[in-house]
Amino acid sequence: MLESILNPYDRKARLYPALLAIAVPVIAALIITPAYSDQIVNLASIAVALGFLMLLSSLGRERGRRIEPCLFKKWGGTPTTQLLLRSTSSLDNLTLERYRQFLETRISGLRFLDAEVESANLKSAVEVCESSVKWLREKTRDTKMFPLIFSENTNYGFRRNLLGVKPIALVLSIVSLLAVSCYAWIGSGGDVLKVSVQSWLAGAVSFVGLFFWIFVVTPGFVRTTAFAYATALLAACDSPHFVLVQQEAKIE
Repeated sequence: MLESILNPYDRKARLYPALLAIAVPVIAALIITPAYSDQIVNLASIAVALGFLMLLSSLGRERGRRIEPCLFKKWGGTPTTQLLLRSTSSLDNLTLERYRQFLETRISGLRFLDAEVESANLKSAVEVCESSVKWLREKTRDTKMFPLIFSENTNYGFRRNLLGVKPIALVLSIVSLLAVSCYAWIGSGGDVLKVSVQSWLAGAVSFVGLFFWIFVVTPGFVRTTAFAYATALLAACDSPHFVLVQQEAKIE
C-alpha cells in the first residue's frame, strides 16, 4: 500500500480508480448518517488496511489490461501503429518521415515499408511499427528525461483502469442509490415531502456517480489519452536527448 502511495504512476493510474469506485457509497453514507461518520471512516480505514482497496485496484488494472486489445481492435489498431502507418497516420508527411528515418537509423535492421508494399502487406508493416515502438518505449523510460511521456502514460493508465473497474463501480453506485432510496422511504413514511435534505443530497451523489460511470467512463474517454500518449512517445524522436547521444556516438 505504501509503495502504491509513494509511486506516482501507481498512485494515479491504479490507486485513484479504486478510490473513485468506492467514493460514491462512502460519501452517500457520510451524508445520510452524519452521526455515524466516525464509524464509517473507521470502517473505510479498516477496509483499506485489510487490502480491499488494493484488491480493487489490482482487479481494475488486470481488467484494464485485458480489455486493452479489444479497445485497440475497435479503434483500428494500437495508437502508435496508426500514427506510424501512412494509411492511418494523422501526422503531417514531413513529421511522419522524420520519425521513420530516425527510427531506421537508430534500430539495427529495421526498415519501414514504402507506401505500395505497406498497403499490399499490412501485417508486415504493422510488425515493423510495433517493433520500433517497443524500442522507443524502452529508450524513454527515464521519467526525468521524458516527463511528458510519463505524464501521458500515467493519464492513459488512469483512464484505462477506470474503465477496468467500471463494472464494480456501477454495482456499488446502484447499491448505494437503492440503499439511500430505501432509507429515505422508511424515514419519511412514504411521504416525499418529508424526505430529509441529507437523503436528497445522498441520492444526488449516488445518481451523479452512476451517471459518471455510465456516460463518462467509456472507450472514447480512454481513446483520447491513448492517442495523446502515442503522440508524446513518437515525439521523443525529436528529443534533444537523442540528438545529443547521436552526436556523441559520431565523435567517438
